[in-house]
This record gives sequence, C-alpha cells and structure tokens, in this order.
Amino acid sequence: MATAWLEDFRGIVSAGRIVELGHVMNEDMPYSPNHPPFMFRLTKLHGDSRLGGSDVSASSDMFTMGSHNGTHIDALNHIACCGVVFPERQAEAVADRRDGYREHGIETVAPIFCRGVLLDVTLLHGGESLPPAHGISSEELAETARREAVEIRAGDAVLIRSGWERYWGDHRRYVGVFDGGPGPVREAAVWLGEQGIRVTGSDTFAYDRRPSDMPAHVELMVRRGINIIENLRLDELAKEGVYEFMFCALPLRIQGGTGSPIRPIALF
Repeated sequence: MATAWLEDFRGIVSAGRIVELGHVMNEDMPYSPNHPPFMFRLTKLHGDSRLGGSDVSASSDMFTMGSHNGTHIDALNHIACCGVVFPERQAEAVADRRDGYREHGIETVAPIFCRGVLLDVTLLHGGESLPPAHGISSEELAETARREAVEIRAGDAVLIRSGWERYWGDHRRYVGVFDGGPGPVREAAVWLGEQGIRVTGSDTFAYDRRPSDMPAHVELMVRRGINIIENLRLDELAKEGVYEFMFCALPLRIQGGTGSPIRPIALF
C-alpha cells in the first residue's frame, strides 16, 4: 500500500510547483450570517513595552472566528437530516454545547494527503463562471472529466470549479443573497460518492447549489461520511490547465468541533 502511494506521488509531481488553494483570512472576507465573522486585532505593538527593560520588544495579536469562515472543511457532524448525523446517530445523543461532539469531531479528520482532481465545469460553459443557482449534474461532472482526460479514483480529493472565485470580493453576490449560487445537485453527489472519493470541495460559499436544502451535504456527509471543503481558490490551477495533482490539507484538531479552517495546497 505505502509503495503504491509513493509511486502515485512520483507520477503526479513533476514540475515541483506548489499552488495555494485557500483564501487569505481577513475581516473583509465574506461570511455566513449563521456563523460568527472573522475578527483580528494587534494586541501589542512594539512601542507598548520592552522585555525586562531591554531594547527587545514583542508584538502580538488575537483573532476570533467561526470554524466555517474562509477556506475550511466540514466535520461530518456539521449537517444532520431529521436530527441524524453520520453514522446514523441522533445528534442530541452525541453532543453537548460545552464539549461539542463525542463522535466525528473535526479533530478525528486525519491529515489529507492524496491525489487531487480538478473538475472545471466552466469548460462546458464557454470558460465563464456558472450562472447563479445553476445545479451541477452528474452528467456535467462526468463530461468535464472526459474533456480533461482525467479519471476519478477511489480515495481522491475532487475539487469542483464553478468560476465563482471571481466574486470573492463581492460579498452579497458570492454568498448568493439575491440570486443564489451554483453547486452540485443530489444526483451529482451520489455519482461522486459512488466513485469512492475521500473528500470533495468547491470554489463556492456553500458547495451545494443555493438556494436549496443542502441535498449534496446530506448525501455526502450524513449518508456516506465524505467531508466537504468550501471557499477554495481554483482559478490558478484552471489557468495552468492542471487537472491532476497531489492535494494536501490539514484541519485544526479542535475537539468536538464541527469544522476547521485549513490551508490547502496542490503539488504538481
């Protein structure tokens, strides 16, 4: 197993390039009204004090945020259907407000280091960003993979590009306040799940098409135990025409948490 993984790594990483797939975190980034915003302050400036009366000083800062701000990964307990979280547990039986979730907290998500595939669905739409509330179908995902000449394999990270990254600075449009946002429909999530993927993500605010009742989240996370990443930066990979790479992302080990910011990268 380890030898096969190493050979796969050697076959994909040839240029020695690293591309950042996460957004820089700051107070101007869009956020959901369902989650606390990101807030940052410098708490100490170098002119405030010196260490032991010497010429040496230290500057420090603090930040607060919800675990679903910016580029982040969802723990499996983030979504429930009829009060049930993966794997068929009543949410109220495995969680409390102080200690979080006793099962499948974000600290249980192992470091993700696997083959990544970019499915640039904009290729089917003239290379432009997908329209608001566009439902990405399983046929579109399969056709995109065919056009890119890539195969989706078990254990992959499948990243879906809608072109929505261009609206990151336009909060209301990016979040889909007025017209919604693009994302996979349930049948597309079923198709991804049947490929045996490890994780999936997109360059959108909610992964699912908006507005919706989050059927892709339910299918992937609640029913299949597949984590979802949101708010990815995928334009650079698309511009380079890179559809296969090694994908790396590590969530913070927040005990019982429902999600975590990550710093994902692509190596190729």
